[in-house]
Formats: sequence, structure tokens, C-alpha cells
Amino acid sequence: MTAIHSGRTRARGRALVRSAAVLGGLLLSFVGVIGFAHTRAGRPLLALLGRAVHPGACPLGYDRQATPLQREQAAARWASTHRGTAPAAARPALGFALGQTRRADVVSAMAAHGIDCGPGAAADLVCRQVPTTALPGAVGRLARELWLTFGARGQLLSLVALSRAEGAGAISDAFSDVTAQVARAAGPPTSRAGEGGAAYLAAGALHQSSAEFRYANYYALARATNMGNGYLLTEEYRTLAD
Repeated sequence: MTAIHSGRTRARGRALVRSAAVLGGLLLSFVGVIGFAHTRAGRPLLALLGRAVHPGACPLGYDRQATPLQREQAAARWASTHRGTAPAAARPALGFALGQTRRADVVSAMAAHGIDCGPGAAADLVCRQVPTTALPGAVGRLARELWLTFGARGQLLSLVALSRAEGAGAISDAFSDVTAQVARAAGPPTSRAGEGGAAYLAAGALHQSSAEFRYANYYALARATNMGNGYLLTEEYRTLAD
């Protein structure tokens, strides 16, 4: 009887482990799918997901229009759960000044390089196919899509940059360059996950590497992801107001 009971206990334990692994895989897949859906290539999927939840809606609410004051309030709430303890040595953001750069400054700077910017669903301003040469504080060779959000005084609150490539090597190199650049300017990453190498990213869909920088007045994130049909580098830069 003891042997039978022990065997049943081990079987239940293995079942629980398998269930946890499946749940973890499903959650990771969902995050990856949602992330891809909010890229330019994934917009048909975003529309499909939105219609499944509510006609014309994004399932996570990223398409809901908000006033600058509402965005600033949301940024303050976000900062309360993502803030570090020490101040950053600097707050790099692809050459823009967090908390200072104005929308008109961005539009003018991009126009000087022949780049048009306009309002977007997930940001106040979206600029597409921005080369590194148009961003004095950027590194790498890949073009970026910029999502910029501004506060009640018109100041830059956050900047998200998306870069895409067909090969793992290009995204892996860009991830390493961005991570090193932010570390030199702001300070070392406060957390890392995954292996940044091309082989790791290429090993399977949704393989991901990230470096996070949490400081008292600044937040940054670099994330390289295998999307299954290509590779995506996400850069995120935020000012964390008091």
C-alpha cells in the first residue's frame, strides 16, 4: 500500500509539473502573440483579436484614445511599480530628452530627414522607417519605428522603438549594441533574462532576451524576440517623474 500511495503521489506531482509547464507555455505564447499583434506586420492579427473581444477594439486597450493628462497620470501609476532606488547617471533615449523634448521638436527633426510622423493608436506620435542617421543618440544599422507619448505640458514621457530583421544575427547584434549603450550612459542593467546570442534566439519561436534598467528617475528596456516569421528588437525609454 505504501508503494502504491508513493507511486500515486509521484504521478500527481508529474501531472502538476506538466500542467504548470503547459500553462507557462500558453502565457508566454499569449504575450508573444500580443506583442507581435502590435507591430506593423501583425496588425491584421490585432484586428482579428479586437473583433473577438469587441468590434474595433484592441484586447488590451492600447487603441483607446487618452488626453495628455490621462497619459501622464497613467505614466505616474506605471512608474510607481517600476521605479528603482538609485538615480540614473543619464537618461538616454535615442537622442531625445525625456521630460523636455516637445512634439514639434520631434516632427521638425524627422522632417529634416524626409520622415513623416502622425498620430497612432498606441502613442501620440508614430514615425516609421527612421534610420539611425536621423537619431543622433542611436546605435546600429536597423531602421526603427518610433512610438512617442507626451504629457500635459507637451513633454516627452516615453519612447518605444521597434526594429525588425529576417535574421537572428542582426537583431542579436542590435540588442547587444543598445544594451551596452544604455549601460554606459545610465548604469548597468538591473535585471537580464535569456541569452542574447543569435543561436539562442534562432532556436525557436518566442525565444527572447531582455535587459531592464530600473532607476529612480529613468526606465529602459531592450528586448530581442524571435517572432516565428522574423526577429524584433523593442527599445523602451521612460522618464519616471516624482
